Amino acid sequence: MLHVRSILWPSDDSESSVRALETAVELAKQFGARIYGLQVVPQVPVYSDTAVPITGFDIPRYEGELKKSTHQALKQKIAAKVPDNVEAETFVEIGKPSEVIINFAKERKVDLIVMATHSRAGISHFLIGSVTEDTMRRSTIPILVVPEAASR
Repeated sequence: MLHVRSILWPSDDSESSVRALETAVELAKQFGARIYGLQVVPQVPVYSDTAVPITGFDIPRYEGELKKSTHQALKQKIAAKVPDNVEAETFVEIGKPSEVIINFAKERKVDLIVMATHSRAGISHFLIGSVTEDTMRRSTIPILVVPEAASR
């Protein structure tokens, strides 16, 4: 039997992601579980072999400011959708989304990941890939995927 004490909800600022949060909240209420809200900010690419170095651009400061503003927006989303009787925490990390999601879930011994699918299809899906799909392939933690079409 699955004992759900903690739920990871990875956010990507999409409408389908917010609907996945609503599902996570319902499950948290039923199981008395805590929700971890996580948003992953992609790392700024650095090209060290360029002929002209980029000067005057402080990448660590930029990433810090991006994390700060993303964290504020994530906290607002959680405050708007999660009732007071459900414990929730918010986190923002920098890195490759699927890797960060999997590592975060393992480190905190999360019992369930609740995430959304996305409407990407065709060549866009082939070229860009899917964070949900990559996470599903690599995770050892159960994942509940909330389909976009089912949540409308």
